[in-house]
Amino acid sequence: MIIGLTGPMGSGKTTVLDVLIKLGYKFVTLSDMVREEAQNLGIKEERENLMNIGQSLRHKFGPGVLAFRALEKVKSAGGDKWVIDGIRNPAEIDEIRKIPGAIILANTAPEDMIIDRIRSRKRSDDTFDELSIRRKLRREMGEGEPPDGQQVGKCIEMADYVFNNVMPFEKVEEEFMKLYNKISNAN
Repeated sequence: MIIGLTGPMGSGKTTVLDVLIKLGYKFVTLSDMVREEAQNLGIKEERENLMNIGQSLRHKFGPGVLAFRALEKVKSAGGDKWVIDGIRNPAEIDEIRKIPGAIILANTAPEDMIIDRIRSRKRSDDTFDELSIRRKLRREMGEGEPPDGQQVGKCIEMADYVFNNVMPFEKVEEEFMKLYNKISNAN
């Protein structure tokens, strides 16, 4: 099964991905496709730069280009249990849905919880200023973005399943497994 994973930064996608890896899934992230392009262009890998590069790639090659590139990696690596992480545009979902049986999973959390998570995770590319985080979240969700830009809000609406990741960290795996079992039984 191929699972496309979407959701805003700080919503807990990495935690969900870790559970899927335990279940034997391999993964590729659309951000990796963007990072490869940043390296090729000699551009520093900061969130804002990566967002702009991703948008540029979508504009130049079509809004589904990152998913297309990720699927090429999946096909060349083989195997039947994959997660394609970091979906940010509906065309990426359309590209993934070309694969029979692929499902789209949205991971969500309330904005205030996301802000707290971002502030506490202390990643080097995160800002800790609340207003800056809110701006980045809104941009990621699609505010002020062109159709070929980031549209995570629309991606969430298109998801086959939504995991509302609002529980304490130590409960995420248990709660996610309830949804995963439902997904597995449906497929």
